[in-house]
Amino acid sequence: MDVSAYLVHAAARQMAESDAIEEQFAEVDAAIARAEAEAGAMPDEAEADAAELTERQRRDVEAALALVHGADQQGARTPGHAA
Repeated sequence: MDVSAYLVHAAARQMAESDAIEEQFAEVDAAIARAEAEAGAMPDEAEADAAELTERQRRDVEAALALVHGADQQGARTPGHAA
C-alpha cells in the first residue's frame, strides 16, 4: 500500500468513526440544543430579582455564576468546587 492509499484509507476510517460517534450522541446533542433554545427564550429577570437580594446573597449568586461560566478572575480554581 503506498502512502496516498494509506492516507485515503485513514481519512475514510476517521470519517466513519466520526459519523458513528455523532449518531451515538445525537440524543444528547438534541437535548443540549433544546435546553439552549429554552434558556434563550427565558426572560431576563435577573435585574428585578437582584434588587430583592441582600448584598451577601448577590455575592453568593455572582460567585456561583462565575463557577458555572468559568469566569474565575484569578485564574486559579478553588479546591472542592466544580467549574
